[in-house]
Amino acid sequence: MLKLRNEGKTVIIETASADFKWDSARGGQITELVVKDELFSHPLLSNGNIVPDLQFVVDGRPVRQSDSTGKLEVLKESPDRILMRNSAMVGDGAFEVEQLYEVFPEGVVFCEMSIGVPSGKSLDLSDCSLNIAIDTKTAKNVRWGHYTREPGYKRDATTVHAFGDHRLFRKPEECADVRQLYPMVSLDVGWEATRFFSNHLEFVMEDWTSFNDQALSNTRTRVGKEGDTWGLHWHFHEGSTLAVSGPCRYRNRWAVTVGMARTRSGMDADLAMRNNALGCRLAHCMYPYARLGDEWPWAVMPIKQVSAQPPQLFKGVPDPSRANEAAECGANMMILHQFWMKNPGSNNEPVADYQPLDQAWLKSFVDRCHDVGMKVLLYVRGTEMWQLYSSFFEDFMKKDYDGVYADWATPLAMGYVKTSPLHFSAYNFFLFSRAMRKRVGPGGLMIGHTGNATYLASASYDVALGGEFSVRHDELLANPESSSYYSLLNCCGGHLISGNLPDREAFSSRKAMSVCAAFGMTGHPFMEPDDHFSKPLAYIKPLWDCMGQLSGNVVRLHNPVYSPTRAIRSDSEQLYPSLFQSDNGKALLLVTNLDSQAASGTVEVDLRELDVPASATVTPLNVEGVASCEVSGSSVIAKDMDSMYFSAALIE
Repeated sequence: MLKLRNEGKTVIIETASADFKWDSARGGQITELVVKDELFSHPLLSNGNIVPDLQFVVDGRPVRQSDSTGKLEVLKESPDRILMRNSAMVGDGAFEVEQLYEVFPEGVVFCEMSIGVPSGKSLDLSDCSLNIAIDTKTAKNVRWGHYTREPGYKRDATTVHAFGDHRLFRKPEECADVRQLYPMVSLDVGWEATRFFSNHLEFVMEDWTSFNDQALSNTRTRVGKEGDTWGLHWHFHEGSTLAVSGPCRYRNRWAVTVGMARTRSGMDADLAMRNNALGCRLAHCMYPYARLGDEWPWAVMPIKQVSAQPPQLFKGVPDPSRANEAAECGANMMILHQFWMKNPGSNNEPVADYQPLDQAWLKSFVDRCHDVGMKVLLYVRGTEMWQLYSSFFEDFMKKDYDGVYADWATPLAMGYVKTSPLHFSAYNFFLFSRAMRKRVGPGGLMIGHTGNATYLASASYDVALGGEFSVRHDELLANPESSSYYSLLNCCGGHLISGNLPDREAFSSRKAMSVCAAFGMTGHPFMEPDDHFSKPLAYIKPLWDCMGQLSGNVVRLHNPVYSPTRAIRSDSEQLYPSLFQSDNGKALLLVTNLDSQAASGTVEVDLRELDVPASATVTPLNVEGVASCEVSGSSVIAKDMDSMYFSAALIE
């Protein structure tokens, strides 16, 4: 959804996840920001606050853009983008401010900002800042996090990789104060109707530059709680007095993004809440890809391994009969890892070529998957944008059905997409991911994998797959709140990586399956050369067996952890209900105990809130490895359910 109301002095733009209002009387800035979930709206600005409020200290006195009058002009309006310009003279003509806004239906707003000092003007500048104050006093849960311009390192079997360092899951009372412009600061909020978090906001600053190209030590970022508000301040100049003579110009690009839970699937689902992977049972075909050789690219292939893993050298491609094997085990989706390419590359060194190793084989394997009812996702990298120029998708896949699995789906990988401590390719990456979405189609699938998922990177995706970096392993399974937070469930679909290495064993466990059941997710069991797929699948097979009882396509998910719903309600803090609704008038309810002790309780189902026949009944499922439950009318009753178990009931 992208709706525009141009009322002359004000412009209001509505998306499914947020509403924004610009007011020319306040300098043409955003004066209202309302975040939304399935049922409710939540204003985040109070006391005249603005997002973000441009302020200066000139000749010793404060100057604010909000004290001037802006000129708002809508330049372009289409279903997938609104372009708008705001112009304002600030501080009695001391500054010429121009802000070019682009608003997208995903709940993303970019602003190309220019601050100019006109020719002939001279002034003493002691502060120039963008300031954000979010009203969080009515939120039940609040967490925030940030990325930095300083690199953090991921060490793996191949080499050392640098990403923007980060601290996430921070409490509201924690603060940060550094001499840099943070590239991204996130804010997660949840309200009374959800257990944890229902909305995810990100505030983005592309470039680390100072006003008039002064020393970077004159920049500053401050974040943290400020009374009843949570505040963020980006200072382009602070801490000294700078004599400025015009003409001079400062330019930067910032963004505000607002995400909500992804609870719908299908081509007609709104972009802000679409997850076409709902209810999928995924086989991740993880055949080795590295090959030996003395010349490039083979000479730089990653054949060095850690002690826990022997060298993983290319062993050929899977026989098409393995598609039948996966389908017989219950899979309805297949990911082909990078072995499908002639040169599969390795995390950008060497780069991949996105050309089929064997065209006849790839066509045969994809066709076989289609024949047995499985969708196919081919491995690509989110940092290798030239994959859009290869024809692998058009030659072998079905638009609006198949899709891509994008590894390194992040603009925070330093050295790629121009990203460095000085630049964060936020706008470029967002538009690139939208181009990928157009390629696979609104009915297709996009799963993004990285160790530091963000909404900016995931806005066009169906799923953000967590579990790449070792630290993420602990956070994803530490406790229910942490699992929900790091899975990005309040702005994207979530999946959990599976275990093929000793440091990932926890992701092939009953606990991992239970987390998936509780939150409406799935795992990625690996299909490898030497084992029948039933072996790596064993840990999650009870969940698959229950999902297989629900016929049709899953079109909606009800889960009160991250999205308010009137369809299900639990009277126990230990029990987590999740309900999948199909397009043929049936539904599947899962009730999971994520507590460390046995738990009892009742989950009430309101059949009137579901698209099921009036005569529908609730029937418990008797599946091996699944806890039993009792049903009374539309109530599902769990008695002394063991820790990390779930029960299931079919509604039809």
